[in-house]
Order: sequence, then C-alpha cells, then structure tokens
Amino acid sequence: MPDPGHPGSLEFEKVSLSDARKTLEETSPTGYAVRKVSENWAEKRTATPSEPLSDEASAWMLELPESVRPHQLALRYARLVNRLSKLWDDRSKCERLLDDLMTDRRGGRKGFPLQIASELATLRDHYGRVNHDGKSAWEHVEIGR
Repeated sequence: MPDPGHPGSLEFEKVSLSDARKTLEETSPTGYAVRKVSENWAEKRTATPSEPLSDEASAWMLELPESVRPHQLALRYARLVNRLSKLWDDRSKCERLLDDLMTDRRGGRKGFPLQIASELATLRDHYGRVNHDGKSAWEHVEIGR
C-alpha cells in the first residue's frame, strides 16, 4: 500500500519466499525466461562414459619428457589426455584447454585432486616453455606499469 506521507512510494503485495523464487526463476521483468540463480550442474550434466586412452594419446605421452607425462591424468581422465594429444599442435586451442582445465569459470566446481592438478600445471608450464622460447608463463607477465 502506498504511504501517503511519502510521495512516489510503491504498492507491494506480501508473498512467500518460495513463490517469489518461483516467479523469479520462471520469468524476468521483461517476460523472458531466465536461468536459475544457483543451477546444480551435477544434475544437468550426464555422466561421461569411460573412454579408453587412444593409441594417439599413448604415443603423444611417450614423446613427452618423463617428468612431464601426466600418468595419473591418463589413468583417471583418459578423455582429457585424448583431447590434449589431438590439440597439442594447435597452440591457441591447446593453451586454452590447459588454462580452462585449471580455471573454474562456472563457479563452485570442486576441481581436480591435487595430484591431477599438479600434473596439469606441470604440463601447462612445459607447453608454455616449448612454445614461448623456453620461458615460463610468469616471465611473460608485465610487472606494474
């Protein structure tokens, strides 16, 4: 109800919190459907079937220095090693994939176990050195301008 003592005040109707959420999730003020504020990605994502390590990926791993080979990644996430081996010669796509694997762009993801994350970081550093004149990624960061 408008407050006669405050010109321009708005009328409002009391609604339950669940009704307000339901309305917010269904439509925006413009009438367009909107995405839920906190989507549960686990429910939306279908389980990825187990994918064996490809022959191409096995050969690619053997070409890497022993200290860089992502053994645990290959055991637990063969599909990622398969993708990396296919993209290894495409500098921009491979760097993007390696960066995406190390960065949470959706928010709230658990991330990889420490050993896997460590292998990915080592592989990313190696890739950067091979493709950037032996320099690590940190050597390309400009300090304070």
